[in-house]
Amino acid sequence: MNKIPIPPPTKEDMVVFQGLQRALVEKKAFIKVNFKKLNRFKSPFFNPWENVLPLLTILIISLLLMIFRNLVIGTTALLVMCFVYALCMPYFLEPFMQNRVTKRIVPRIEKFLIAWRYGGISIVLTADPKYFCQAPLGSWKQFTISYFSDLIPEELMPKEEEKNA
Repeated sequence: MNKIPIPPPTKEDMVVFQGLQRALVEKKAFIKVNFKKLNRFKSPFFNPWENVLPLLTILIISLLLMIFRNLVIGTTALLVMCFVYALCMPYFLEPFMQNRVTKRIVPRIEKFLIAWRYGGISIVLTADPKYFCQAPLGSWKQFTISYFSDLIPEELMPKEEEKNA
């Protein structure tokens, strides 16, 4: 399956992205992540060590318990720790994923466009969280122009906005 390459950003894209950056920095909007979508192997934000290291630790601890204590105690510890891992780890790892996504996509439009095409992120208004734009179905440019037009540099406003103004 060949994917169509992402076209380079246009001047209009860069100007609108500057408005989005300002909105994110001024906390008028925030990025919300879908942890289940982004915590997969081919995701641009996937970190395998966040998933493997806790499981490796669980296995080593249970193996040591099996060797030095008792086979039943080690097996029970393995089952309990795996159950706790399955229930608690996504909630523990989600803030790390949120931080990683925000730090990677806010500074550069190229990274933002790659993340937007992959999906799993949303731009949410801080004032009213029920208004959001979800990737890849939503138009982040239209969302930014609609809600953050005051943050887009006026001398570089997109041509569509100049027609409407």
